[in-house]
Amino acid sequence: MPPYDGPTIEDITDLDDDEPRIEELEDDEDGGAMTTSSGDGGSTYQPKDYRHLAKPLTDLTRDGVPLTEELIRRKAEHNEGMLSTLEEIALHQLDIDKIEVIGNCRCLKILYLQGNLIRKIENLHKLKQLDYLNLALNNITKIENLERCEALKKLDMTVNFIDLDDLHTVGSLKSNTGLTELFLTGNPCCAHWESGYRDYVVATLPQLETLDGNAITRAERIKALQRLPELERELKLLAPMAAQRKVELAERRKERRRKIESGELVETTETTDEWCPEVRVADARELREIELEKTESRKAAQRDSLFGAQPKRERRFFKDDGTPIQMNTAKWPFSIEEDALNVYVDIALPKFLESNMVDADVQPNYVRVQAGQAIKEGRDKNTLQLVLPSEVLVDSSVAKRSSTTGHLLLTCPKMHPVVTSKAPQKKKVAQRIAASAPAPGGMLPAPTAPGNNLKAMGPGEHVRSIISSAKQGKSTSEPAPALKPVLGPDFDDEEEVPPLL
Repeated sequence: MPPYDGPTIEDITDLDDDEPRIEELEDDEDGGAMTTSSGDGGSTYQPKDYRHLAKPLTDLTRDGVPLTEELIRRKAEHNEGMLSTLEEIALHQLDIDKIEVIGNCRCLKILYLQGNLIRKIENLHKLKQLDYLNLALNNITKIENLERCEALKKLDMTVNFIDLDDLHTVGSLKSNTGLTELFLTGNPCCAHWESGYRDYVVATLPQLETLDGNAITRAERIKALQRLPELERELKLLAPMAAQRKVELAERRKERRRKIESGELVETTETTDEWCPEVRVADARELREIELEKTESRKAAQRDSLFGAQPKRERRFFKDDGTPIQMNTAKWPFSIEEDALNVYVDIALPKFLESNMVDADVQPNYVRVQAGQAIKEGRDKNTLQLVLPSEVLVDSSVAKRSSTTGHLLLTCPKMHPVVTSKAPQKKKVAQRIAASAPAPGGMLPAPTAPGNNLKAMGPGEHVRSIISSAKQGKSTSEPAPALKPVLGPDFDDEEEVPPLL
């Protein structure tokens, strides 16, 4: 048998020219690096995404963080967050410790789960259209629960913890007749059984066309089938040895922790622990806590970059001498007007704010209006406090709110109103109009007062005689001498000029 010349752990990202590549670009909202993932499970490093953590992980019963539907929807932004029609999703490098909820994506064809803390393959039986499953760089120890993924063609198990005591579990993939590519590079079984590992897998899975990136030839397959009985007997002898190695590794780790706690061993970068799933979990938890601390400190620095993190200061409503402090944390427009009797405070509250959520407190020298949660929690948020220009009567104050605009009008009577009265006005004296003589120059004389031209009747005269004389034509058409116009001394009456009509 020729020596194995397949890809090593260092070059697992190399592909043949005919290897299909699936380019996946992620742009971190916090300015993280962009990641390019290839079809064989290799990917360039990028900072881990901890945005799906609402708070620091405190549940030490789990290895990592849960896989929730909210996380899946956020990662499915390219599909508008819809899970029923989702065909591809990348959930790599999120410290996920268990496969769950993903069964709701019935149309899923490509699933990236590399770089997590998954210990068991489970909850994938509903993915009937799953074509490619990437579980590289996890804590999986056996291959199981993939029999019902009928459309599976490519499975990547690179750099997991499948040892010789569980290598026989690759036989569970016999029912996946469409499986043509399998990656097991970097597992303990490859290092502990270099001479027979590849032939055993090739003979166990006759449908494979490529193993660890190398094509399986017809001659290699025939030779592996001939060696299969011998390889099975050899595997039965090596399996207990692999199980014993795991027990010894656990004992060594336990003893190492005891020495560190007792002070016999100082933990440094040189005294690193042996590589195992427990070490990966501890390292991931430590890195996650460091990253969360950095995130919190970064947020605190963004809130106040000059003075750093400062304790929250409690807002005061009054000064030390008891004088009320004016504030408008709610940013409501307002106006204050007054007249001789009242002080008017007009506050533009939100139109659709319910009136039972508004609390107006009128005091002799100030008013305070609160709304919403500020009433229940006693906070200064949504609070308006104004100092009044005059002292007012609290019991007589009235609050009215407009049902159209939502404005609140506070009418506060003054305690000391300004009373004003009008000064008495002088009566006007009627001016007597005296009769004036006719003005010279042909101007008409000024009008006389009524009744001045009347003449008194002499003795023996009667009103009837005046009326009868008028009827008999005794009245003349000549105007009275006093009413004749004066034309001036230079007037010359010419006879040839006809009289005016």
